[in-house]
Amino acid sequence: MDSRRMNFEGIQNARDLGGMRTTDGRVIASGFLFRSANLAEATTADAMNLREKWHLARVIDLRTETERSERPDVVPENVAYLPVPVFDERVVGISHEKSAGADEIGMLIPEMENLYRMMATEESCRRNLGRAAECVMKQDFTEGSVLWHCTEGKDRCGLLSAILLSALCVDRQQIMEDYLLTNEVNQPKAEKYYQRMLLAGMPESEAVAVKDAFLAKDSYLGGAFSAIDEQYPDMETYLCGGLHISLESIVTFRKSVLL
Repeated sequence: MDSRRMNFEGIQNARDLGGMRTTDGRVIASGFLFRSANLAEATTADAMNLREKWHLARVIDLRTETERSERPDVVPENVAYLPVPVFDERVVGISHEKSAGADEIGMLIPEMENLYRMMATEESCRRNLGRAAECVMKQDFTEGSVLWHCTEGKDRCGLLSAILLSALCVDRQQIMEDYLLTNEVNQPKAEKYYQRMLLAGMPESEAVAVKDAFLAKDSYLGGAFSAIDEQYPDMETYLCGGLHISLESIVTFRKSVLL
C-alpha cells in the first residue's frame, strides 16, 4: 500500500489505484485513478500537489448538494469539477456521512449492509453511479488524472471504486483489500466517536454502531456484491444493463489505463 498512498496535509484517505493487477495479468497504470475523502480541508500545498505532482484534471464529487454546500471542495485551478451525487437529496438522511456532532450521528446511522445493497441496486443510485463511472472511463488521460470522493472516501467512493476495478477485471479479493485500506486512516476516528458517544451517556450498542459506520467492513461491500449477484447473471451485465455504461466506454477505459 505504501507505493499507492498519497500523502497530503489536509486531504484524508487518498490513494492511487495504480499497481493493482487484473485477472489476465495486466496492471493498472499509476497516476491515473485516485480515490479519497472530501477535498474541503485541502491546503494550498495540497491543491498545488494535486495539479502539479499528480496531474489532476478532473474531480468527481459523489456527495449530495447539502453536503457540498456545507463543506465545499477546494478544487485546484484549471481542474474540472463535476458533482454526481449517488443519493437523491430526498434520501440524504440515510447517510452517516454528514457534518454532525456525536450526539446527532447516532440518529443518522443506517444498517450498513442494507445501505450498500441499496446503493448497488436502487434505480437512481445505479444511474448516478453509472454516470460517475462513465465520466471516469471517458477521461482523456493524456490530459491528466481523475479523482473521485465522497465524505470519508469509504462508502460511495468505495462502491464506485469497486465498479471501476470490476470493469478493469480486477478480482473481488483485491477489490476488497483495497476497500479495507480505509481502516488504516479511519480507525482512530471511529474510536474517537465511539468514546464520545459513551461519554455522552449513549448505550453501548449505539456507540458501537457509530464506530462501525466509520469503518470499512467486508460485510458492507460484500452486501453490495451479493445484491448484484442476486439480480444480475454477471458483472458485465450489471455494468452495461444495471449501470447503463456502454461497452465502448469500458473497452476504451481498459485500453487507456491498463499496461
